[in-house]
Amino acid sequence: MDVMMAAIKNMRTIRVKIEKLCEDAGVPPVEALEMASADLMIRNQYGFLPQPITWQISGDEVVIQYPEETEANRNEAERLAIRAGNHAAAGRYDRAIGILKRILELAPSMHRARLDLAMAYVQVGDDDNAIDHLIEVLRLNPADASSWVVLANLYIQKKSDHKTGEKFLRKALEISPNNPWALNSLATLAMEEGKFVEAFPIFEQIIASSPKFSNAYYGEAVIYSHAEKPDQAVAVLEKMFVYAEMQDVRSGPVYAAASQMFSKLQVKLAERNQPEVLNLVQNYQAEVEYLSGYPVRIQAEEFETKIGATLQVAWKHKRDFHLLKVRSSYPPPLVAHLECHELTHLKLESVARKAGKNLFFTTTAANREKAICSIENDIRRWEKAGFSEERIIEVTLSLTRGLCEFLFNCPLDMLIERDLRNSFPLLRPAQFLSVCKLATEAAETNRHPEVRKLYPPRLMKVLLALNGTNALFLDDLFKGTTELSSAYHGEETFGLSQKLWKHWQERSTNLSPGAEYGLVDEFADMVGLRGWYEWKSDCLETSKPIT
Repeated sequence: MDVMMAAIKNMRTIRVKIEKLCEDAGVPPVEALEMASADLMIRNQYGFLPQPITWQISGDEVVIQYPEETEANRNEAERLAIRAGNHAAAGRYDRAIGILKRILELAPSMHRARLDLAMAYVQVGDDDNAIDHLIEVLRLNPADASSWVVLANLYIQKKSDHKTGEKFLRKALEISPNNPWALNSLATLAMEEGKFVEAFPIFEQIIASSPKFSNAYYGEAVIYSHAEKPDQAVAVLEKMFVYAEMQDVRSGPVYAAASQMFSKLQVKLAERNQPEVLNLVQNYQAEVEYLSGYPVRIQAEEFETKIGATLQVAWKHKRDFHLLKVRSSYPPPLVAHLECHELTHLKLESVARKAGKNLFFTTTAANREKAICSIENDIRRWEKAGFSEERIIEVTLSLTRGLCEFLFNCPLDMLIERDLRNSFPLLRPAQFLSVCKLATEAAETNRHPEVRKLYPPRLMKVLLALNGTNALFLDDLFKGTTELSSAYHGEETFGLSQKLWKHWQERSTNLSPGAEYGLVDEFADMVGLRGWYEWKSDCLETSKPIT
């Protein structure tokens, strides 16, 4: 008697509507069937459950009972589920599948494991097994909206059965009216059928109810782009990168596609804005010329190094004009940005000069000696490698001078790009393309094996730290639409990059004229380059005002 009571107590129950049971089996209502036929139908559909199965009809439902797994089996299944989850998270789906199968041998009614197995089969492209296990999941729990969505997408994408897929999506939405995955699939299906007007309000509904759901922003941006409305598409994508979050592995391709679309739209907008931007640059040039007291001459030139532009200031070079050189191979929108960047350099210096706070960044023989002494071991390495004395001097001076210039420009360039972003909305697409190109080229150069081999390790660490800082700044400037800093995540210097970036954020607001030079000193202290340069006072000379 005790054994019988224990068996009854350890039974689990499923209640299934007769109509649903028969619909799945493709037969008339169960009342019209002989009991033997009904029994066979139930055992066929629920044969994956622990045996023996018992059932009885209660009103319009079939009540199915099956024995609960032992505690030992459930504990082992839970332990294995953690391993399976780790394998799946790392993309090792084949291993996860093997473990999940074992889990279901131990605990056939473990709903989560059966769903995870179905999803793993989806990832490896085994659609038939995925569909079979999803159907089993839904037989155990017909109210599982997520399974209806996955099943729907398999029918839509793999079987090209839009009608059945939409039917399953509607079932999911009956269970969970604001389910973002169901709504997104429904809107995507409408778009595939060319029904953009129907899809748009669905994406709007998702964004309103689930603002962290990335797919809806991307879908809406696709609609705007299809309608030749790049400004609106960009605005939606910017919101996506600010408010949305990575949902799971399925969100990865969406973010990748959104980043690619964002870049393409920037090209389109930069070309569209170019006539107005040219006018903007001319006006800005006139403003800076008046402020500095000297005209600006612009000259196209191809540089030996991968710099975008240089500025030779009149009072430093004892000229009656400023000379701005830009890379001649750049397309016009990027040239416009580089010109505005260098003009802002000149503006900062002119403002500091008028306030009597301007300084010249320079190096002396003593500074150069200190820099050279810091890489004595590398110089000896070059000597052993057969470098000539002339070549060693050339390389040493070039590397130390270049690093000093980068130290000076890094914190100032970030100030300039922030100012351009805030001051000239029309320039933003060109700015995005220009600085991303330069940052990408810098990352590629830093990774080049020959550069790593030649560069003194100490100097390379400083170079990587400063480039990583600039990349963090750009990712923030563009509100997450870029991942330029990812190129430096694996470097041992990335922690220093983060410290430099945080320091710049704290110190770069509300700076008085000339105070930006203090940022250079603070960066130098943090990267260990203090003493490699000096500041020379700028004695303001009488300038010829532009008339």
